[in-house]
Amino acid sequence: MSMDFAAVRQNLFPASHGAIGDWLEFHWHRDRTNRIQAHKVHSSQAIAIDVFGTLKVSIDRDLVLDAIARRVGVAPGGPWSITLEWTDPDRLLGEPRPTQVDALAVGSNAALVIECKFTEPGGKCSQTAKSRSGEAQCNGSYTDQVNPHSGMRSRCTLAGKGIRYWEFIPEVFSLNPAGDYAPCPFAGEAYQWMRNAVLAAAIGKHRNLQAAAIAAFADHPNFPTARKAKRSLIDPSLGHPAAITPISYQEIIDIARQAGLDQELWTKLSAWLDEKIARASSRSTKGVVTIE
Repeated sequence: MSMDFAAVRQNLFPASHGAIGDWLEFHWHRDRTNRIQAHKVHSSQAIAIDVFGTLKVSIDRDLVLDAIARRVGVAPGGPWSITLEWTDPDRLLGEPRPTQVDALAVGSNAALVIECKFTEPGGKCSQTAKSRSGEAQCNGSYTDQVNPHSGMRSRCTLAGKGIRYWEFIPEVFSLNPAGDYAPCPFAGEAYQWMRNAVLAAAIGKHRNLQAAAIAAFADHPNFPTARKAKRSLIDPSLGHPAAITPISYQEIIDIARQAGLDQELWTKLSAWLDEKIARASSRSTKGVVTIE
């Protein structure tokens, strides 16, 4: 384990180390053998800690998060707190395993749900994947159907399991939960962005705060989320274009430089990110494809 942490520390911007707290208890991303993955140059968790861990412990936290709040259309107002790898203790969406948010920032007026990407694309819904029996739990459409595994009838297999995404979707997207959609409007990568957007809506309602979902990404043409963000993470026809706002790490650093006081910190972090993104891009051009 000590060898894991030595490698992880080397892959994290030094100023971010203080944001971890208990390194043993922190919710590290792990592989199937339970090995921590944040030592890898392309680790999305590591770059999230680089940026939001540094912001968490910075004297500029309130200034920068106020500026980010304005950027995404919610009210500024500190004091702000940042929690890395946050999971919802209230299970607002009814998920048996609550979505783990890369970073949650909460101020006096607003909350920001932040999903962080690096070299990987957005996540997809697992319900259309075939099981060992060769049957999927969902046919890929939001239409009346029966889950062959459970016998439950519903338009959305997840709704049939008590998961509340479609209770919040009408607040965020221009979709009627009583309608039929073929294919499902959240097939493919749109699923993960929808999930973060409705979680933000649920948190806002529960805490009586304005709320926004942010997709933080490394802006480089070799990375799929960056390419997608240039167009749209979610089909604009589904509703409000600000359902989830893509903001690159580079833009976040620019915001920090404009709003913050510790210019030396943000200059050093910018150089660190540029070097890390260049190394990760070099890997991607060699055909290395991973999900972190």
